[in-house]
Amino acid sequence: MEAIGRYRIIGELGRGAMGVVYHATDPAIGRSVAIKTIRIRDIHDTQQRDRLRERLFREARSAGVLSHPNIVTIYDMDEADGLAYIAMAYVNGPTLEKILASQKPLSGANMLRLLRQTASALDYAHGRGIVHRDIKPANIMTDEDGSVKITDFGIAKITAVTNLTETRTVVGTPNYMSPEQVQGLAIDGRSDQFSLAVVAYEILTGERPFVGEHLSTVVYRIVAEEPAEAQRINGTLTPQIDQVLRKALSKKPEDRYPNCSNFVGALEMACAESRGWTTLAAGSSAAMATTGVSRAQTPPGSATETGEVPRSRPSLMMPLLMSLMVVIGVAGVIVWQAGLMPDFGSFVQNQPLYKHWFSKDVQQAAEVTPPPVAAPLPVVSDQPKPSPLPPPEPESASSAEASPANSTRAAQPLPNEPTAAPAPKFEDKPAPAKTRELVKPAAAGPRQQGVWVTTNPPGAKAVLDDNLSESCQTPCNLYATAGTHHLTISQAGFENEYREIHIADTAQDVPPITLRRPTGTLMLTTAPPGATVHVDGKLIQQQTPAAISLPPGTYSITVEKGGQQRTQKVEIERSLVYLRIPLNP
Repeated sequence: MEAIGRYRIIGELGRGAMGVVYHATDPAIGRSVAIKTIRIRDIHDTQQRDRLRERLFREARSAGVLSHPNIVTIYDMDEADGLAYIAMAYVNGPTLEKILASQKPLSGANMLRLLRQTASALDYAHGRGIVHRDIKPANIMTDEDGSVKITDFGIAKITAVTNLTETRTVVGTPNYMSPEQVQGLAIDGRSDQFSLAVVAYEILTGERPFVGEHLSTVVYRIVAEEPAEAQRINGTLTPQIDQVLRKALSKKPEDRYPNCSNFVGALEMACAESRGWTTLAAGSSAAMATTGVSRAQTPPGSATETGEVPRSRPSLMMPLLMSLMVVIGVAGVIVWQAGLMPDFGSFVQNQPLYKHWFSKDVQQAAEVTPPPVAAPLPVVSDQPKPSPLPPPEPESASSAEASPANSTRAAQPLPNEPTAAPAPKFEDKPAPAKTRELVKPAAAGPRQQGVWVTTNPPGAKAVLDDNLSESCQTPCNLYATAGTHHLTISQAGFENEYREIHIADTAQDVPPITLRRPTGTLMLTTAPPGATVHVDGKLIQQQTPAAISLPPGTYSITVEKGGQQRTQKVEIERSLVYLRIPLNP
């Protein structure tokens, strides 16, 4: 694509399930812009197409009324060639998501600066009746001068004007959503404060406070469970810091701070009163726990304090013993070949101690550190070496049978003697159902590499970069040049899967992709709580409040507690469905 509307495309900045963000220029004034698009032309349902178009334009209207140095400026919005798009200021810097994905943790000073600017921008928007509703690291950008720019007000709610979203509609990123947001309740600026506290918790500990393999697990933990204490994950933190995080992560909005700036100010004071605290990179908390000591407890100048993992000094005893046994074995073979000890082989075979050495230890040593051998050792015979002329006469079968030593030595290979492996019988193995294609087709081009894609179940459609003409059916090979590409997997009856893959200069395999059946989540509550739950007569291992994952369809939900029982029908769709059943008469 070369242009969208009047804007000329320079390159791609990122993409999602429904659209792409481009770097472009406005030729009228020569200004760099970011163009966010949604492919509404691919949506055949008229109502859904209009809803997505309205969502994109709502982002422009919401952010367009905001003028703050830490909020991305909106310039324009329009629709062209089946693409709805908005033009906004181009931010020449990474998102917080990319910063946190690096192995180097964000410094404490930079964390507080980033949170302070984000809180200022959010409080400014909240004062004008706008709630962002999707604060997360991917929507917090940094400019080249280090200043923060909040983007993506596409799901913001203009509370002062009108309710632009349907009642009890859940929109946002689950891991960062507030309890009231995942329950579809009314929200205000304190919901963004909760999300910002999740971001702060992640920067400080390297872990998100609410995680799970399924959406229902994440939602349940946000609503009903407290996060792990921050100092238990990062030993350099203090209870004062954890107390500030917990207040901002309170389940009830009224228990949080009055606004985002108050939360960040309290966090700055707690950090100032704490000595030796530091942030953790993503995933580094497990390594820190393995050492069994926090960084605050590490003596100055130690390897752990400098970030290096202390290594134990390897023992030299075992390699020396193995090398000695190998030398003894080789020396014995040489003596045996020279004829100085003709009965050496028989002697070894009859001694339990040496037999044990040669059957296990020496063979293991040979496997670990085999001595360099120019050619395989010949089979030793007690017969004298023949002279070059005349040629030796073949030995008769009777003479070979008359020498037990010869037969024993010929049947028992030397400990370090390489033996010929039997030829593999390929005809004994059944042919695979589908042969993996390893040769790159001529059409792939000289700089393209093969990407092997497998799914469970197989038979899914794999597409790279939305190029349908180059699709294949898994398991199969796709071909692309080195760089970052976007893989889409689709199959009837399953959720679409999306992967970002990085192709190097050699062929590679994509980790197997497991396809998931579409499911919805039933958020079930009762009055009073603690009731047992039956779904279509089957007892489930949860009590209310419960988050239950179910395929789309109609179900009979029965709850029971204290002799009271109620049954109610519910329709499950591919979203969150809320059901409250009172047990009290």
